[in-house]
Amino acid sequence: MSSINHAVFPSIESYQDIIAYLFGLQRFGIKLGLENMTRMLQAFDNPHQKLNTVHIAGSNGKGSVAAFVAKIFQKSGYRVGLYTSPHLSEFSERIRINGQPVTSDAVVSLTHLIRAKQYEVAKKDSTIDTPTSVMNMTFFEFATLMAFLYFFQKKVDLAVVEVGMGGRLDATNVIRPLVSVITTIAQEHQQYLGNTLEEICREKAGIIKSGGVLITGVTQPRMLSKLRFRCREMGSLLYRVGKDIRIKKNCQEVFDYQGIFNTYQGLRINVLGEYQIINAAMALGVTEILGQKGYLVDTWSICEGLKQMRWPGRLELVNLSPKILLDGAHNLAAIEKLIKALIRDFSYRKLILVIGIMKDKSIRPILKRIVPLGHHIFFTRPKIERAALPFTLLKSAGYVSSGKVEIIEDVKQAVRKAMARAKNDDLICVTGSLFTVGEARELFFSRVEI
Repeated sequence: MSSINHAVFPSIESYQDIIAYLFGLQRFGIKLGLENMTRMLQAFDNPHQKLNTVHIAGSNGKGSVAAFVAKIFQKSGYRVGLYTSPHLSEFSERIRINGQPVTSDAVVSLTHLIRAKQYEVAKKDSTIDTPTSVMNMTFFEFATLMAFLYFFQKKVDLAVVEVGMGGRLDATNVIRPLVSVITTIAQEHQQYLGNTLEEICREKAGIIKSGGVLITGVTQPRMLSKLRFRCREMGSLLYRVGKDIRIKKNCQEVFDYQGIFNTYQGLRINVLGEYQIINAAMALGVTEILGQKGYLVDTWSICEGLKQMRWPGRLELVNLSPKILLDGAHNLAAIEKLIKALIRDFSYRKLILVIGIMKDKSIRPILKRIVPLGHHIFFTRPKIERAALPFTLLKSAGYVSSGKVEIIEDVKQAVRKAMARAKNDDLICVTGSLFTVGEARELFFSRVEI
């Protein structure tokens, strides 16, 4: 390992100091582009090119699809890496092998390894005309590089990689996957991805690779047309849920599947939400394509993988009296799905909402849809710089009677207050962001298991 200039990189040793350092990288903000990733991966002899990967993008549902795929192949005996974001409680949740988070020792050693290589690359780049900015890697770039190195070191059979934002310029888009997925396309991150669905679709379509395979749950005709055009342009195959992949819902959590090559009857999932059946269908499409590439799975592994997958913070019921539901809906499309579930799948006397949203989201449209359902609302703010102030949420919500709303800065305190207010037959719903849900969830669980 190269020696580090400690004037540039202060010495950090403990896991707590490493985590503080990693979160400190958030000061570099969100920076779309592949230059840093490409340069650093080259310095490590391109470990990502030695991984067999699945790449999953989409406005909503991509984490669930990734978790379904990982669990199915894990049940079939493969060593499966899973990279997702954001985490709910601990950084290590982002990087898993067969469901187990990356160890604290590995986080420490990989951070030292990457920092040393950063300094080496930056020193070399200072002698050329077009230096890179590897000294200022963002939090997400650093975490993504760590995931690729960890999966390579541990010799995973398959790495399931979730896109962080968009696709085309996302730090994960350096891989050449065996199969790609675009789950849905909705308004999100407009300041980075564009103001129209067409612009957002173009960014997500950037994960489609030459000669690849794309599976999608997108339904809007204009967006499908753009994906179809991009696939033709890249010589990629396109398989759609609703056309090439069909599902028949037998009840809330049981469905039949007629896919690209295979048919399955009476499959069951154990996560709430009608949309999760569609996510499961996309995951099954991935298993079919991977099966054609030598990654064989049996019917038992498929059934058990679907049944055993857990995806915390998404329509997750964590308490029964009163009912407490956690859902990290963070854009308008996700809020609409949450509202549908609240109306169709839950019974309650009164609905109490605990809401915290990131300031870069479509706050006003989200609140205009969800707030009228609440009998009482707590506006709060998770401990992250990107979070909107509770008073900003109140102003964005429009008119709400003063007796109906409270502002409580701390998420956990807001949940405690909601529980004190609620009767046993009420429902408390914590929503607006996975960061909000993550802090609330710590009141009920010490760790996140999937």
